[in-house]
This record gives sequence, structure tokens and C-alpha cells, in this order.
Amino acid sequence: MFASKIMIVEDEAIIAMDLRGQLESFGYEVVATAFSGGQAISLATEYTPDLIMMDIVLKGQMDGINAAQIISDSLHIPVIFLTAYSDPSTLLRAKATGAYGYLIKPFRPDELHASIEVALYKHQLERKLKDSEQWFAKTLHCISDAVIATDAEGKIQFMNPVAELTTGWQQEQAQGAVVSELMTLLNESNRTVAENPIPWVLSNRAVCGMDSGTILVSKSGEELPIDDGAAPILDDDGSLLGAVLVFRDITTRRQMENLLRESEERFHSAFDLAAIGMALVAVDGRFLQVNGSLCKIFGYSEEELLSSNLQMFTHNDDYQQVLGRHLRQLLTDELPSFQIEVECYHKIAGKRVWSLLSASLVRNAANEPQYFIVQIQDITDRKYAEQQLIYIANHDPLTGLLNRVQFHNHLTQTLASAQRYETRLALMFLDLDRFKLINDTLGHRLGDLLLQEVSERLKTSVRTHDSLARLGGDEFIVLLSNINLIDDVARIAQKTIEILTQPFSIEGNDIVITASVGISIYPEDGDTSQNLLMNADTAMYLAKERGKNNYQFYTKEMTARSLERMTIERGLRHALLNNELLLHYQPQIDSSSGCIVSAEALVRWQHPEWGLVSPIRFISVAEETGLIVPIGIWVLRTACLQTKAWQENHGLLSQVAVNLSARQFLEHDLFETIKAVLEETGLNPSSLELEITESAVMQDPERTLSILQQLQELGIRLSIDDFGTGYSSLTYLRRFPVHSVKIDRSFVQDIPNDEGSMTLVRAIIALAHELKLDVTAEGVETEAQLAFLKTQQCDLLQGYLYSRPVTAAQLEKMGGEINGQCAPYRKISS
Repeated sequence: MFASKIMIVEDEAIIAMDLRGQLESFGYEVVATAFSGGQAISLATEYTPDLIMMDIVLKGQMDGINAAQIISDSLHIPVIFLTAYSDPSTLLRAKATGAYGYLIKPFRPDELHASIEVALYKHQLERKLKDSEQWFAKTLHCISDAVIATDAEGKIQFMNPVAELTTGWQQEQAQGAVVSELMTLLNESNRTVAENPIPWVLSNRAVCGMDSGTILVSKSGEELPIDDGAAPILDDDGSLLGAVLVFRDITTRRQMENLLRESEERFHSAFDLAAIGMALVAVDGRFLQVNGSLCKIFGYSEEELLSSNLQMFTHNDDYQQVLGRHLRQLLTDELPSFQIEVECYHKIAGKRVWSLLSASLVRNAANEPQYFIVQIQDITDRKYAEQQLIYIANHDPLTGLLNRVQFHNHLTQTLASAQRYETRLALMFLDLDRFKLINDTLGHRLGDLLLQEVSERLKTSVRTHDSLARLGGDEFIVLLSNINLIDDVARIAQKTIEILTQPFSIEGNDIVITASVGISIYPEDGDTSQNLLMNADTAMYLAKERGKNNYQFYTKEMTARSLERMTIERGLRHALLNNELLLHYQPQIDSSSGCIVSAEALVRWQHPEWGLVSPIRFISVAEETGLIVPIGIWVLRTACLQTKAWQENHGLLSQVAVNLSARQFLEHDLFETIKAVLEETGLNPSSLELEITESAVMQDPERTLSILQQLQELGIRLSIDDFGTGYSSLTYLRRFPVHSVKIDRSFVQDIPNDEGSMTLVRAIIALAHELKLDVTAEGVETEAQLAFLKTQQCDLLQGYLYSRPVTAAQLEKMGGEINGQCAPYRKISS
């Protein structure tokens, strides 16, 4: 523990020297001695001591009070005045500086020591008041001064136990009362009512001292002399939160000032009534005298302690190596005093008490050792809090698993050991599939409970010497050390996946979750923690791509794919900002009239270096990264603007079809966004058809149904895209307010050579027509396919037989509805 730094300001060299000796005997560090006010300011600026002992009468033009005022205002260093003067005018001037103490010469060493400790503690407390309200309340409960805190209107919000005891009011009774109405203060000199300092502090936002001649009249009518003062409570932004009144009962001090200072009876009173444990200990370690607080700390009676010794409370090694050594240093004058933290035994077997033990040695006039004065504070709660903070710093607060930082440290150490002993290790990077959907549908509280249950199951799937951590969100990682066979890792990964696929029952909800696992091996897949983590993450994404609910080992090809994905992602963000996206339109032909009646809007990317980028290359990346959401909004707005322009100029198309991705359905404001785009562009909702994949529909059918009903009520047409390729539910198809279905090209491409494809297409068209739904077939490329689809009365046709996706200008050349008349389709080269 570092000694407190104190500066002395005293123009009498002998007095300054004597004071310096006393301070150093207490264990303080005297950093400087000043002999004038100006020098005091200069040295205080240079050394920034923790406390200044200031004589009031100094040589020169500036006295101690003026110097203290400047130091207090500019450097905020606490000051204790040392003076032989106590006249009212001097006291008034000294009080205005906000001094932390006022000692009348001559004073006793113990009085000096106590004043310094109180001043240092008070200053430290004031600096920490802003840390937090919780810490503020806990701290104020522990100090021996009375504390009352109010809000900005002067109404009591907090009283610590000492304040309750001193005033006679319980916090529950005083809560909300105006402090000046609850507390009666009197001027000791004339018995007139004294003004409570809180209103002044709230009005002036400044510290206000309390006259030492102030009397507090308690609820019971008891009169107690008090001193100290009040201060404003300000937020970090300077706003006024309230005020705090700190005072202490100085009755004992008053009595001691009027009696013999060396009175043994007074010493015993202070000893016995001390809030901390105190003992007089013989040089051989026997207890000579103990107080009640010490008995309470260790659970022994006074008689039991007096028949024992200090050594019985500590482990023998701790006593010999720490406590005993420090006591011997006191005897040899190597130390004037000491303060250590030591773990002690309690009377209850197995219970331990962490103590802050301070000790000093009393000698007689012949400088012979007489006894030790030992002070013991129970700091068990503080040590427990420290241990909790260490635990919190290293563990995930939700699951109790290692957190990212501690896992990285553990991985680095394990990797160093593996490199030294040439062993192998593996990392399993685990990500829960569709966890965001669970959070969105069941709420974050159930999501947190699920994460806790998942962590418990993961603990059962790994070996005892393996390490498990939560990196954040729904990401977990397992460190498998001392791996002999790769098959062992595969078995653990498969076991982990199987354990997680078993349903979770949480508050009446049966939840089924799956996980995707990526695995990297040392040394094959990297020799640093960063590389192993990155490669395991990359392998996990491959598991996602391959249908989720599986594990994948890392390969070098994944790095190239990952880099490609990152490059595409960065390029897409740039494309959105620099208008590199454009739309192509693929016409949809009415099978009976042969006219273009609609077109599907398809996004393209014109990269300045790569040229026209295929959607196959960038759409999946956009889905993974969430960029499909802003891209989707851009496509919708652009398609609506173009269709509106066509309708106003020559009526080319009556309708445009735009795809909605599954990712867009996760946005809570999807309906509001679509509605806003239609209002912005002026396109009639009936001119817009939204194509939705089956996978998007089935992710959360009930939520999807609600959104689709809103879109239908707005007048938008809805179509199921790629019908038959996903997990279909005819029940939901019947319930959903869709207007048409779109047959995927995979069913059309083998017509007329594959009888199975033809059967499926017949069934889809028949089913859709029974449900009063229109049918669009995409991928129409041959006359034979066209003939078959017309025979089955397919409503709309789309494919290369008619046109590839083309620009808006090219589409205009193909024809459409001109002046209300349907023009025949004219194919052009794309």
C-alpha cells in the first residue's frame, strides 16, 4: 500500500521539523515543506500531495488561509489548518476555504493522526461520490459519519444507519420529507434556529461548511453537537441531482477537550466503543485487552480472546512469513507501523475472515517496547466482491462459461503447451441455427434461458479437460486438447449436434434448435490462436451453407471462399453508395394472347472493374450479411419508379414483379417500408406483385401470414416463387392470401422428355387453378415446353424462348399495352 503524501506549510523551521517527524512516524510521506503562502502554492502544484498541513500565520504578504483558498480552488487538495488562533474572524475565513480540519496548537499526536485520517478519508470519499448511486449508497452505509442525501428539491432520499441513529428518524419515515423541516438545528451560542445548509447548497451548487457550534435536536429531543457540512450532487453533465449532508456527533470530542487528554478512562472508552476491532497485544503475542468489535469479528468472547494469542487466528506460515515478520520489524524500528491484509480463522470451524490489520508499537519513556496497538477491520465482503469481479471479468454473465477474452488467454497457453510437447488440439466453433428467429418470436428472455440450457448440454458433450466458452450471442467454442485421432473430434462434434437437436422444454415451450459446427486442427490448420479461430469460423460457415445441423472440417479452399465473400461484401457496400446496381426486366407473356403483361425485376451489378457481376456470385453474400435488405428496398423503389413512368408515358406494362428474400421477412418494419415506397413512387399497389419463396413463408408461418394479409389489404398481388422446391404446406398455401404460384425452372427444363416432370407440372397447375390461383412457368426455352404448358392452360410464361432479362429500354422495344391495345410480342436480341 502506498503511503499518503503530505506537504507541510510552516514558517517556523523547528515546528516544521517536529511536525515532519510525527507525520513520518505515522507512516506518511512528507513530500515538501513550504515556509510561505506563495511557496506553498508552487510546491503544491509541483508535488500534488494528498493533504496539506497549513499554518495560518505565515511570513510574507499571503497568509495560510489565502494560500489554502487558491490551492483548494485550483488544485482541489484538502487542507488542515494548524494554528494557535481560534478567534471568530479567523475561523470564519478558514471555514470559507472548505478546510478539512482545524487543529488548535498545541495538539496531541493521536489527535493529529485522527484528523489526517479523517481528512484523507473524507476527501477520498468526496471524489468517489459520483462513481455510481449504488456504490454511493453502499459506501455511505459503512462509514461512521451520518449522511443524508436529498433530491434537487431538498426532499430526503437516503439516510445511512448513523444518520437514522443520530436524528432518531428511520429512512422510511423521512423519505420524501423536506430536510430543513425534518431536522432542527440550533446555534450553540445563542440557541437560535440555524439555517440548514441543504437549501443553500442546492441554490448555489457549492459546498457549504457547517459551523462547529451547531446543535442537532433529534426526534426524541436530545441535543447533539455536530459539525462538517453539505455538498451538491452533480451528474457528469453538470446537472443538479440533489445534495448530501455529512455530519458527525462530536459529543465525545467535546468531552475529551474538557478532560485530561491522557486520561486512561477516556482511552478505554474510545477503545471499547471503536467500530473496528482493537486490541492491545503483548510483545509475545498475547492479548492484553480487546474490544467488543474484535470479539464480534472472530466470534469469540472477551474471556476466550484474553486467554489466547494473535497467532491462533492465522495459519502458521502466514504468521511467520507475513504478520510475525512485520511485528518483528516494529520491534527493531524498521517500520513505524504497518497495514496488511491477512486471512484469519473464525471460531466457527471452516469459516474464514479476511482482515485489514494495522499495528503500531507503544514504547515507554526508556524506549522499551510495551505492547502493540492492533486494529482489525473485517473486509471479507470486500474480498468476496473482488473475487466476484475477477469471476465476472473472466466469465460470461449469462451462462457462466469462459468469455471471449479469458478463452483467448487459455487458448494461447494451451497452444504454447501443444507446441512445446508436439501435441495436437482442435477448435469447434458452434453457432446455433436460426436463433434470431427464436428471439424475435418468443422474446429475448426465453432466448437467454435457451442459451443457458444449451450451455449446460454442451458441458455434457465435451471431456472434463476440455474448455468451453461463449463468444457472444449464440456463438460457442470448444477447445479440445491432446487430440490423437481426427475421428475423435468428429465423434465429439456429432455427439454435440445430436445432444442439441433434442427438444428443449422452457416455460411450456418445446423448442427444437440445431447447430452448425466448424472445426480447425492444430497444427494442420494454423499455428496461432487467431488463425485457428478464424479457420474454425470459416468451417462453421461452410456447415451453414451445407444445410446447417452438421459439422465441417476446415480446408484451405474455405479461406479462398471466405476472402471472396469478404471482397463481395465490401464491393456490395460500395455499390450501394455509388449507384453501381441496375435492374433488368424479364417479360412475362400471357399464354393466350401472346402479349407482354408483366415483367420480373432482376437486380444486376455493374462493377467498374469486374464488369457485369452475375447474381449467382453476390446474392448469397447479400443474404448472409443482411445487405439484401437495403438492396431489396433499392430494387423495389427502382422497379416501382420505372413501372410508373411506363404507365404514364405509353402504358407498356400493367404490372411488375419484385422478389422478396427470406431475410427481408425478418425486418419488423417490412410492411411499413413497402407501403412508404408505393406512396413515394405513386405506383398503384395493384400494379405490384411480390414474389415470395416457400422457405421465407415457412420460417415463421404465423408472422408471415400477418404480413401477407396487410399487403393484400393494401392491394398488392402476392405470388409463391419456386413453388414445389421447398418445404410446402398445403394448409398454409390455402390460408395465405396469395394470387398466383410460380413453377420453378427445374420442373420445366426436362419437359417433354421426363414424364415425372410433366406429371408434377400438371399437378401444380391443376392444384393452383382449383385454389383459384394463377400460374406462371419460368425457364421456358423450347417450343415443345411452350406447347405442353399451353395445353395445361398455364397462365403466364417466362423464359429464354421469349427473352433473357433486358434493360428497360430494350423491354420497351418488345411491345406491350399501347394506347389500351395489346401489341403482339416482338422478340429482340438481348
